[in-house]
Amino acid sequence: MTAELQVDVAILGAGMVGASLVHLLAPARQQGLRIALIDRQPLKLEVDSSERPPSFDGRATALSYGTQQLFAKLGLWQHIQPSACAIEHIQVSDQGHFGQAHLHAHEQNTEALGYVIENAALGEGLLRGIDTLDNVELFAPANAEQIQMNADGAQLTLDDGRILQTQLLVMADGGRSPLALQLGIQHSRQPYGTNALVTQIECDQDHNHWAYERFSGDGPIAFLPLQQRSYAVVWTLNDDEIDAVMALPDGEFLARLQQQIGMRLGQFIRVGERSRYPLALVQSKEQVRRSLVLLGNAAHSLHPVAGQGFNLALRDAAVLAEHLNRAYNQSQSKDPNKCQSLGDLALLQAYEAQQQTDQRNTIVASDVLPKLFGSKQSALTFVRDAGLLGLAAAPTARRLFGRHAMGLGQRAAAIR
Repeated sequence: MTAELQVDVAILGAGMVGASLVHLLAPARQQGLRIALIDRQPLKLEVDSSERPPSFDGRATALSYGTQQLFAKLGLWQHIQPSACAIEHIQVSDQGHFGQAHLHAHEQNTEALGYVIENAALGEGLLRGIDTLDNVELFAPANAEQIQMNADGAQLTLDDGRILQTQLLVMADGGRSPLALQLGIQHSRQPYGTNALVTQIECDQDHNHWAYERFSGDGPIAFLPLQQRSYAVVWTLNDDEIDAVMALPDGEFLARLQQQIGMRLGQFIRVGERSRYPLALVQSKEQVRRSLVLLGNAAHSLHPVAGQGFNLALRDAAVLAEHLNRAYNQSQSKDPNKCQSLGDLALLQAYEAQQQTDQRNTIVASDVLPKLFGSKQSALTFVRDAGLLGLAAAPTARRLFGRHAMGLGQRAAAIR
């Protein structure tokens, strides 16, 4: 008979959110909290991309300034910074209209508005030394095939027959988790009828740490600075045109993309591999149950237009960790032999309530922006251009808008 392994928190999914949560739980780990980190892929980034955790692929992620500050507090930024490119300026424009706004780091008295990093490099920073952390046991590669909720929390059966009992199960394994379906957790899905075409381009001039958000007739396009003359590109295209654009020869593709933004970035001279991802607003109808929390794309998946998906997920993880660290350490200080269950529903509902406003505001903004700027109605065109002109003319409004874009619009979680 297979022996049952006991842990306090089991994290399903070692992607960007799951790996970050391990670090966020450091105060409780130092007091004895035991964590199991489970992933289907080996946690080695030197292997072929097909064998990496899916979130550590060839794409790039925009990190808000708030996210950078959080990583710095965790001692992770020193490993991430060498591969990250600072965003010092952002231009937001509407193709064919006068509305345009510029955001600058110096107006926020910071060195950057945010940073851009390739996911593989971010993964290397998050996973560096994770196998040597105290009270962390890795199960990778391993697949959790079955879950059963019980009086003590959750029991997971792995594909090699091992059985894992945990007080709290954190599902950070993406938006198509088979275990979530097994538990009857439902998701609402609102397709946008668009795809994100993701690639990298090289230009003939330096980016000088400028990022560009361009709203065009095809859909919003983001140009995020990477190396000195290269950008990560996220181009939103309708379902009925994505195939044709994906199939264009490199020269024609670059010409089509150049038409959308003009020459403000310089001449496009090279394009990398192209990938596509269908876009939809996906939200779990339940984020917490007794002994269960959904994080990251398992909880909500946003339109990439504002680059807030991972930043919101990390704020969720930080607030959850704040509640779990406090609960565990308080229980240990009273009686180490009678640790409060980390799966208590009231504890998890308190986390959910604290993050409710941040989630709602971020999700609404990410949902409304592509609809507003994708509309050809003259009234909405006037509203959006007036808004951009207002931002251009009003320093206070720019600072407030910038603070929210930087992930500083809410109280930071206490992680130490």
